[in-house]
Amino acid sequence: MGWRTRSAAVTALLCIITLGFLLYQWMPIFTLMLLSFSGENGGTTFPMNGTSLHWYRSLWEASFINDFKPPLLRSFLLALACSATTMVLSVTAAQAVRGRFAGHNAFFYLLLLGLMAPGILVGFGFALMMRMLGIDPAWNTTAYVAHVSWTLPFGFLTMLAVFNRFDPRLEEAALTLGASRLTTFRRITLPLVMPGVIGSGLFGFSLSYDEYPRSLFNTGSDLTLPLAVMAQLDQQLTPELYAIGTTTTVFSFVAVAIFSFAFWRMRRRAHARKP
Repeated sequence: MGWRTRSAAVTALLCIITLGFLLYQWMPIFTLMLLSFSGENGGTTFPMNGTSLHWYRSLWEASFINDFKPPLLRSFLLALACSATTMVLSVTAAQAVRGRFAGHNAFFYLLLLGLMAPGILVGFGFALMMRMLGIDPAWNTTAYVAHVSWTLPFGFLTMLAVFNRFDPRLEEAALTLGASRLTTFRRITLPLVMPGVIGSGLFGFSLSYDEYPRSLFNTGSDLTLPLAVMAQLDQQLTPELYAIGTTTTVFSFVAVAIFSFAFWRMRRRAHARKP
């Protein structure tokens, strides 16, 4: 067997393995999406008892107790806030580490603690600390800070990877030509690392949107969407949960599409500026 044949066989094998993994990953989600369109008397398993939009209407017209719209809105706003904060702090932290200041190694590992510690312990410990400080838990204060401690390391590592491929001679050239450090960062550095900034923001949104353990002790009485879904699981399991899962997945895809469109627009503008 020639090397071209072996290369083609290996490529085909890797494609099959990748497709199999994607099917394994997404098949449960597609199954839930399909079951969310079951009839009014449909159950939570196959075979489906008819098809309808009943469970989506039920989700929209839900009573006060089973209304998922407020938790959905809270999770969306919380994810947006975490996304914006993660972008700003990730760029700031990665830019600081580039300077190799005294204690930068300790600073680096301190930022990564959010990845190493179990989420349930972080959430519980943070809730205890807030109680000692006399701060009541709420989705837009304590839960927000707890979420940022989880999303920031991912954005930070993303920005480190981007800055690792960044050519510092571009900044040196701008400084040599008389630009200030702020102008150099705004006109040279930031546009070039913008894909990483968008990636860190996407990490912040997606990780916060479905975060459960760090929200459990820090959200207060106004639940976020993951907490509301888990509370519903303790009651009666209906295809309405499949409908909210499908809606959440669509929202996630919309967020990815928005970030991807922003990245595409910035790439086009960057190419248009080239002589």
